[in-house]
Amino acid sequence: MVNFVGEYPRQLDDRGRFVLPAKIREKLSGTVFITRSPIDRCLNLYCEEEWEAIAAKIRELPTVTDRNAAAFQRRLFGKAIVCEVDKQGRIPLTPEFIEYADMKKDIVLVGVNSKLEIWDSDAWKAVDDAIDTDLIIKGIAQYGINI
Repeated sequence: MVNFVGEYPRQLDDRGRFVLPAKIREKLSGTVFITRSPIDRCLNLYCEEEWEAIAAKIRELPTVTDRNAAAFQRRLFGKAIVCEVDKQGRIPLTPEFIEYADMKKDIVLVGVNSKLEIWDSDAWKAVDDAIDTDLIIKGIAQYGINI
């Protein structure tokens, strides 16, 4: 299982590609899956192993009888792309993804455990600055997490 941590400033080139940092490249090779975040204006990048685990969980949802589950499945898989990390460690983003996440040239990769979030740099700074520590503490307490 891949575990991502840290923040990595990057830049999109003229073709909408970014270069993975060496620390991340060690963990990722070959096929990656990218989709829109269901809750934020960013993208989620998953390694193949994590994507397969998510797909297995979603296969268990009652998508035939639950419209919310069906809509979630359509959005997650229908908007996803499969990418190959090239020899230079570059990953291409589609124009639709760049537009969805309102990305300019400067982006940041944010390690979020089993995925990388891909943010426009200014958007990430605004979101990160707005995080309320008290809200986080209250939120994790309900799950019995003590760190």
